[in-house]
Amino acid sequence: MYMTHYMELLTTTSNLLIFMALPVVLAETAAITELIILFTKENRPILKLVNKISCLLGAAVFLVIDIYIFKEVIVPLTENSSWYGLIDKIAVGFYVLGGVVMVALGLFSFKSFGELWGQRFQTGLRVGLLSGFLVISHVAMIAGMADPRLDSDYRSFTEGNTVVSESVLSEDSKSVHSLVHNH
Repeated sequence: MYMTHYMELLTTTSNLLIFMALPVVLAETAAITELIILFTKENRPILKLVNKISCLLGAAVFLVIDIYIFKEVIVPLTENSSWYGLIDKIAVGFYVLGGVVMVALGLFSFKSFGELWGQRFQTGLRVGLLSGFLVISHVAMIAGMADPRLDSDYRSFTEGNTVVSESVLSEDSKSVHSLVHNH
C-alpha cells in the first residue's frame, strides 16, 4: 500500500492515540467549548475552565509532538532526501503548522493579553486561531490520506527503486515497522 509518511506514522495503535486521538480530542474540545462560551449569555465558569484546560493541554501536547516530529521525521527525511514528494511534505508540514497554531492558542488562554488588546479582540483572535487550526489540520489529513503516487516527484523518486519506509514508533519497540514500496 502506498502511504505518505503522515499515514505511516499512524499505522500503529499507540501512534494513532499519541499523534491523532489525544491532540484532536483536546483541540475539538477547545473549539466546541469556545463556541458555546461565545454564543451563550450566561456565565459558565466550569465550561470556561474546561476550555482553558483543553487549550493549555492541547498546546503542551502539540509542542512536544511538533518538537518530536521535527527532530525525528522532518530532519531525517530532508537529510536523506526521502520525502515522497510535495503531497508528503504538505501532509507533515501542515500537521506541524497546526501544532504551532495550537501553541499560540494556549498562550492566549492565559488571558494576559486581554488588557493589552481588549477582550473582544482576544476572543476574535482565539476563534480565528481555532478556525485556522481546523482548516490546517484538515488539509494535513486530506494530504496525508492521498496516494503519494499522485505526485510526479514521488514517481520520479521511486522509479525502478524499492522504497522502504519506517514508522516513527512501533508497537514493539525492539522491532521497526517497515512498509516496502516495490516499483
